[in-house]
Amino acid sequence: MQHIDLPQAATLLSAADNILVVPHIRPDGDAAGSACALCLGLRALGKRAYIAPDPPSMKRYEKYMTPWFAPAGFVPGFIAAVDTPGPGQFPPGLEALAAQTDLAVDHHGTNSGYARYTYLEPDSAATGELVYLLLCELGVTISPAIAEALYVALATDTNCFRTPGTTARTLTVAGALRQTGFDAAGLTRALFETRSPARLRLESTLYGGMRFPRPGLCVMTLPLDAVAACGATEDDMDKLSLLTVVPEGTRTGLLLRQLPDGTWKVSLRTDGSVHAGHILQAIGGGGHLDAAGAVTNGPPEAIQAAVLSALDGETAP
Repeated sequence: MQHIDLPQAATLLSAADNILVVPHIRPDGDAAGSACALCLGLRALGKRAYIAPDPPSMKRYEKYMTPWFAPAGFVPGFIAAVDTPGPGQFPPGLEALAAQTDLAVDHHGTNSGYARYTYLEPDSAATGELVYLLLCELGVTISPAIAEALYVALATDTNCFRTPGTTARTLTVAGALRQTGFDAAGLTRALFETRSPARLRLESTLYGGMRFPRPGLCVMTLPLDAVAACGATEDDMDKLSLLTVVPEGTRTGLLLRQLPDGTWKVSLRTDGSVHAGHILQAIGGGGHLDAAGAVTNGPPEAIQAAVLSALDGETAP
């Protein structure tokens, strides 16, 4: 693995063709938006580029990915992973691509260095921010379609530009994207201000069952039967973990959500006083200073105990 800077990453892509863009498993807004924007930008340069088939976790992101899925039999000449910190986050059936990845574009400080070359800025608010810089370096004209995908990446990973990682550069990039003319106001309403009745029932369930095992720590648990009782779908799960840091005085929030296969999705939010990504590395996950995730097996009580043990061992960043 070799760390490279923005011009070097652009040079690699400029010389490449038959490019496969790989987002992380169950793509969120940043992964889906970054993959779409990079794919469209490369196509604007006349290159053959596709996205690795990897259904997004929510239907709202499908339009940014499924039209560009690689056809059966496509053999990539260059593999670029976006927002994918390690081999464990590659889509099911595509795990072998990790060892073949030519370039990783990422903002996760826990990136394992699996790619041949890595363009990493852990202080960036979203991978979409880096993809924007990369496309500009390549001389791509940012079309409204590219801008919308990148705006989804930035807005969702910063909770509408409210997280501690949001910088002046993030806002400058967002401003430049909005100038292309896509419906930013409508997109923001759809992403952040509109909730289905099922989502509202989920929120009520989580608030009703929230626990505070120690001062400053809020824990919420969402088993499958509770999801079914609310009539919720995967689209209703977006950013649920943010609810754990809403209660006054909360500095760290933990959400345990059971997945259909019986495993548990672990989401950790912090105020930056401890590193969420480092804490969840203890159970095979990773992420950022203030937000991290993992998927693991076992009873929720044992998972909570493991996270709290790692939390006790984590010092301030």
